[in-house]
Amino acid sequence: MTSTAPPAQQGRRLGIDFLRAACILYVVGYWHLIPYTTALPGYANWLTEGFKYIALSTFVFCSGFLLARHRLSLDWQHLRSFYRRRLLRIYPLYLVTLILFGVFGIASARQVTHGALLISMLSPPAMPTLWFITMIMAFYLIAPLLIRTSDRLALVLGIGGLLMAALVAQHTWVKHIDLRILLYLPVFVLGILYQARAELGRLAERYRWPLLIALALMLPLSRIGNEWSVAGTLILMPLALVSAATMMVFSEPVASRLHGPSIRLLAYASFGLYLLHRLTFKAAIAAYFPADGWSQVAYLLLLVLPATILLAVGMQRAYDGLIENWGGKRH
Repeated sequence: MTSTAPPAQQGRRLGIDFLRAACILYVVGYWHLIPYTTALPGYANWLTEGFKYIALSTFVFCSGFLLARHRLSLDWQHLRSFYRRRLLRIYPLYLVTLILFGVFGIASARQVTHGALLISMLSPPAMPTLWFITMIMAFYLIAPLLIRTSDRLALVLGIGGLLMAALVAQHTWVKHIDLRILLYLPVFVLGILYQARAELGRLAERYRWPLLIALALMLPLSRIGNEWSVAGTLILMPLALVSAATMMVFSEPVASRLHGPSIRLLAYASFGLYLLHRLTFKAAIAAYFPADGWSQVAYLLLLVLPATILLAVGMQRAYDGLIENWGGKRH
C-alpha cells in the first residue's frame, strides 16, 4: 500500500503488485464500503474478519519484503537517505489526508495531533483507517536494523522478540498501546526475512499446499482472537503469519494469468486509494445516496470507487512529478 513505484517499473514481481491490488480492493471495496450501506447488516463475521487480517497482513509483509530489496549500512549517511526517502514518499500526502480527516469529522483533534506526531499506535485510540500508515511508518524506524541483520537469523529473531516483549511490557505495566502494532510486527519481520533469505521462499514453495490448508484451518482463529488484548492478539498471530506467506507463494502463478498493466495500475494507486476513499465516500454520499441498500452498493462500488481509483492515480502521478522536479532542482 505504501509503495509508490510507477506502474511501468521494470524488474518488479507482478505477484507483489497483484497482492497489493487484491488486498486494497478487499479493504476499500468491501470492508470499508459495505458499512456505508444498509445492504449487508452481517457483513462483519468471523470469515470476513479473517479475510481482513489476511489482507492487512499481506500489506505489511509486502512492505517489509520490498524494503529489504537493498542492503543497508547503519552509518548516518545511509540512514538519513533511507528515512528521508520514506518520509518524502509517504508523510506529506498522509499529513494532508489526516488534516482532512479532522476537518470532516472522521478523526478527533487528539487523533489528528497524535497521527501527525506518528505516536498513534502508542497512544490510542488511533484514528480510523490511517492508523495503518502510522504503524507502517513506525516499522520503518526499525527496518534498517532488521535488514542489516537479516543474514543472521537468530539475531533478527532475537531483535523482533525483544521488540515484541517491550510492546507487551509497555501495554501491561506502563500505558496501553494499540495492539495491532504487536500483531503485525512479526509479519513485517517475516517479509524482510523472506526477501533476504532465499531458503524461506524455497521452503514455502515446497510446502505451498500444506500452507494453504493450514491457512484454511486457521481462519476460525478470527472468531476467538481479537485486537484488544495481548492474549487475543497472540491467538491471531499464526493466522497473520501463515496468511502472508501463503499469499506470497500463490501470488505469481495467479498474477501471470491476469492483465498485468491493470494490476500494476491498481497497485500504483493503492496508497492514494487508501488515503482518499473515506473522504470520497463521504462526499459522494453527501451529494447523492439511493434509499435501497443494494442500490447504495452499486452506486459506491461501480461509480464512486472507480472515480476514487482514477483520482488516486492522478494524485500519485502529480506528487511523484513534484518529488522528481524538487529532487532535480536540489541537484
